[in-house]
Amino acid sequence: MKLWRVISPHTLIIGGIFYFITISSVFGQTLKTETPTTAKEMDSISQYYVLSGKDSIGISSRLNYINKYLKNVFSYKNDSLFYLGLMRKTLLLGKIKEYDSAIYYTNRLYDIAYKNKDTLYIIKSLTKLGIYHKGNSELTDAFQYYNKTFKLSRDINDSIVAGKSLLQMANIQTFLGDYFGSRTTAIEGVKYLENSSDIRNLAGLYHIISVSNRHQKRFKEAKRYNLLAINLAKDSLSYSLIGSRNILIFENTKALISANEGDYNKALSILDTLVSNPIVKNNKTEYSRVLGNLGFVKWLKNNQDENVEETLYSSLKIRESINDIEGLVTINLYLTKYYLNKDRVKALYHAEESYKNAKIWHSLTSIIEALGYIFQLKDDVTEEAKVFNETYLKLNEINQSNREIYAVTKYENENLTNENLKLEAANAKLAIEKAKEERENIIYLLATLVLVLAGGFIFYLLQQRHKRQRIRDVFNAETRISKKLHDELANDVYHVMTQVQNNRNDQEVLDKLEDIYGRTRDISRENSSFKLGKNYTQELSGMLSSYGSDHTKIIIKDIDDINWSAITPEKKIIIHRIIQELMVNMKKHSQASLVAVTFKKNAKNIEISYADNGIGVIKNDIIYSSGLQNAENRIKTIGGSFIFESEEGKGFKAKINFPN
Repeated sequence: MKLWRVISPHTLIIGGIFYFITISSVFGQTLKTETPTTAKEMDSISQYYVLSGKDSIGISSRLNYINKYLKNVFSYKNDSLFYLGLMRKTLLLGKIKEYDSAIYYTNRLYDIAYKNKDTLYIIKSLTKLGIYHKGNSELTDAFQYYNKTFKLSRDINDSIVAGKSLLQMANIQTFLGDYFGSRTTAIEGVKYLENSSDIRNLAGLYHIISVSNRHQKRFKEAKRYNLLAINLAKDSLSYSLIGSRNILIFENTKALISANEGDYNKALSILDTLVSNPIVKNNKTEYSRVLGNLGFVKWLKNNQDENVEETLYSSLKIRESINDIEGLVTINLYLTKYYLNKDRVKALYHAEESYKNAKIWHSLTSIIEALGYIFQLKDDVTEEAKVFNETYLKLNEINQSNREIYAVTKYENENLTNENLKLEAANAKLAIEKAKEERENIIYLLATLVLVLAGGFIFYLLQQRHKRQRIRDVFNAETRISKKLHDELANDVYHVMTQVQNNRNDQEVLDKLEDIYGRTRDISRENSSFKLGKNYTQELSGMLSSYGSDHTKIIIKDIDDINWSAITPEKKIIIHRIIQELMVNMKKHSQASLVAVTFKKNAKNIEISYADNGIGVIKNDIIYSSGLQNAENRIKTIGGSFIFESEEGKGFKAKINFPN
């Protein structure tokens, strides 16, 4: 490095400026330098710089001082002094969120550093460009600049800057909902910081990995990395380096992981401790965050808890008072979920509030989530559907662009290999102990064998009974299809034959034959077989998508959140057929341009919501619809319910519930 880092104490500024001037030739700089002619001039220039750094002065005055400094320094053609001024000016512009101006002057800083081949200030300027483009919501550009910083610092073996850059890249991916990419990038960052003194950023990387694993439902790994982040703060030195606010955030994440696992008591215990913590109470942002999470977890534990509503609104009022945009997005989503099955008007209001703030925050994932609820609750969603599609495509485009910018390493796989070796050693030890135990308990094994044989015999009988039931079900299905073919298609064919015999209009005959063919094809598709095993999700998703077209957009939400492998084959068949019946009705009658099918897992049941923006149907048509009656009869056989609502001209909605 040719230059040292900026000296902060004001008493050293004057000496520092003279130092930069005099050492330029020693380090081989080919800069045109011209020193001030008098000590008074030098003192005046340095004083401008000192005043621009005083926090007690307003930002506009500080900017005025740094502009005077730069004007004087520019006349002396000394790039070393220019570095100092541009670093300070961009910092001040960033503080007041004048990001476009900050980017302009940072590019000037970069140009000077690049001309001088000054690696230190090239890295500084690239990092600043990442910060200011992120502040401007230009996330692809920010990601690109952080990646350039990472590569350059890696090449000069500056592991701390490399790790910090990867942390910022992982933060962007988390914000965009790319949790797989975020986790991989953060794990790569750990490689650069795990043996360094940068405890704060290492803890940040552990936290990002924990959050990403939580969103991917990898709760074991989420807890492991959350514990690593918290353990870094055990000694007083680490605590001061990491900061009390960050440690409280780690604890808050720990509570959310427990809530996601269904351990609501543990989550509430952590949140109760946090909400009474003096540090949390003195920080309105953190207090409202913890309070909101506390209310939401209480609701997850008991949706009849009378205190939940008051807790959530207390969090909302604090966030409104401090204009916490990010917090307002989250708390309004919590209130939307709270009112979803209680008060649709209030639920819609809070969904729209979340959507409004998500647009201000520029969070594409939050915009999509809020619009999903608006779509369920609002009758006319034409404009929202357009925004949903545009946002979804933009989010995918940004994430794909970021993946192309940064090629991740195999660091995670190396760690996984080491973990596998440890696991194999543990398994070998366990096998030896198990063999010894088996030799000592041979008598108990004989008894177990008898029980297994008896259980096997009972299982065989039940299996045979199940096979017989399946045969009857197949027979009934074939009978129904046969009857439909006979009653509808046979009569139509006979009618067409009569027309042909009477030499009627040939085009009309062809049209009717085509109609018969179409109905035959529909019957075949309605009763086609499908896989019930591990590929059931793809089968169901593929069936839904097959009803899409250039005129009809199919939105499938949260289908992967359901653990289909834990659901019996009989239930899968019934759910598949019911949803298929809804899609067939939509295709034939609704004229819908947008269809949403949402899957949600609750504590004791699974809920599937269907909604379209079609022409709807009148009540009597719903009551006498044989297809919907069949759907209702099917769901009752597995202890579920099928509720639908529609008005002519206002679309069609249905809700399916069944025990999981």
